[in-house]
Amino acid sequence: MSGQSAQSIQTLSEFLLHAGTDFQLFDLGRGVHPLDTQQFLEMESGMRPCPRPRQQHAWFGIVFWSGKLVKHHYIWFLKFPVDERGLLVMAARNHFLQIIVDVLGSSPENEKQDTLPDNPYSFVPVQSQMAQFNALTRNMLGLPAAPGTDKVAQYVKAPAVSDWRELSVQAIADYATTLTSDDAVTAVITNLSLFQQDFVKTLMENCEPVDLAPTLKQAIAVYCRETLIENPVTGLAALRALASETADETVTALLTDLLNGEQADIHLLSVIAGRHYAQLDETLLVRFFENAAAVDDKENRQGAVFGGFFSDLVQLPVLRLQVLTLLRSDTCTEKLKLAFGRLFNQAQKQ
Repeated sequence: MSGQSAQSIQTLSEFLLHAGTDFQLFDLGRGVHPLDTQQFLEMESGMRPCPRPRQQHAWFGIVFWSGKLVKHHYIWFLKFPVDERGLLVMAARNHFLQIIVDVLGSSPENEKQDTLPDNPYSFVPVQSQMAQFNALTRNMLGLPAAPGTDKVAQYVKAPAVSDWRELSVQAIADYATTLTSDDAVTAVITNLSLFQQDFVKTLMENCEPVDLAPTLKQAIAVYCRETLIENPVTGLAALRALASETADETVTALLTDLLNGEQADIHLLSVIAGRHYAQLDETLLVRFFENAAAVDDKENRQGAVFGGFFSDLVQLPVLRLQVLTLLRSDTCTEKLKLAFGRLFNQAQKQ
């Protein structure tokens, strides 16, 4: 391991850096996001919170390969617990590191590296996230697209003469990565209302990690508004397609309409919390929590929905200060004061 003994490895970053392989890290907490090596090192050092924790864990995908042998790449999916501030729990990371060093020793490039030893930190992404991850990985490594991607392009251009049932989820995910080209964008915008609903759902879900053109975003936002009530599954998939961590007028306008409307339920709120948390400014955050409180009242959930979303969003570094400020605000609406009061009382009883 480049002259470094297994016993001297203190962090997963060191293990990867000294393994003699190239690697790329991804944050899989809320979508699929490439991670800078320095960012991950700072997370491991306790200098930076994990940016997208979910269910009190940070979720990572690690791709590594040797030089030009990109076809023979390996993938690890790992989750580690985080504390209330989003910082990695070092004891868990250290435990995992001990497990892999004991098995792989100072030669992580051996035949065992593609199969992790039994450990409590590995996980398997859900199908849609796995497809997104595989598509981005192939794109990053310059590998050919999944078989059938050309058939997806044919269906998008001529949905009336192609059979969508022949299309695999992975091929659709690989096609989604091409939605930065003018031809592909035009074809989707032109035929979006003609696609079969199952195809639309899969395509929209796999647009999440793609930097979509403004014209396509606008078309998807219109589609979301038009379908959310009559076909909520497809409408929510369209909302997921617009996931963005930077301010976006199209997305903000859509979220404002949805949170001020009457269709907000736990499924809509879950998509917003999971994919649009970065768009929640002070006004939208208030409306979000008011809707969560309303769902509690409507479904007689005794504060479970409101409390769950509060616990989820307060752990996100980008929102933590805003959420805690709202909790202590004297200008909250009566509905929010009641919801926060119930949350506080329940916490005291635990």
